[in-house]
Amino acid sequence: MNIIKYSVFLLGISLSYAQEIYVETSLSSASFEEFKNDEGANTLNNTYSKPVELGLGLGIIINVTKNQRLKWDFGVNYNIYKINTSFANGEASIPTEYNLNYVSFKTGPYFSVVNHSRFKLQLHVHNSLDYLISGSNQYNNVYVDLTEGKNFSRVNSNFHYGATFEFILSNSKSLYLSYDSKNSITDALDADQSYQLNATSILMGFRFKLNRL
Repeated sequence: MNIIKYSVFLLGISLSYAQEIYVETSLSSASFEEFKNDEGANTLNNTYSKPVELGLGLGIIINVTKNQRLKWDFGVNYNIYKINTSFANGEASIPTEYNLNYVSFKTGPYFSVVNHSRFKLQLHVHNSLDYLISGSNQYNNVYVDLTEGKNFSRVNSNFHYGATFEFILSNSKSLYLSYDSKNSITDALDADQSYQLNATSILMGFRFKLNRL
């Protein structure tokens, strides 16, 4: 909770320097990658379909350079991930479903490789910190609340990369479509197991300029 309070405080301070505000929705699918059990083996099956879930975002953008080619983003996102997989139990394979709800605090630069007055093509590299606000794991007739205990990490640190196409509507408004790939730093599970939580998202949003306070 201290991490959330600190991040919200920094976002509030940054708002006084913002040139743009954005709101966005996202469609995301997620999976567990690089899973290793206590023997170093991957017992998860990632061949299942990846459900697409809706997310929401809000943030601010600060111009770093006068030509507005380089910008800096501070954002807050709410994401839902549903992961269908299975784990090996002896010779049997047991289907399991993860339902994860995260609040994410992200920051990083946008750089316009195309900086036309009517449209822009931007590349981004971001870092984010995700906090699990609710989550469950269900298999057979078993239900596990992932927010209880310490077996499942509630905080993930992530690395993002992607591209954004921005279409300028006027001097103060624009629409954008963005692709984002998020890859978490390896997390521990039950102290002797590890995994990465990866997500791919398509984001659609609206940006509007704000006079500096």
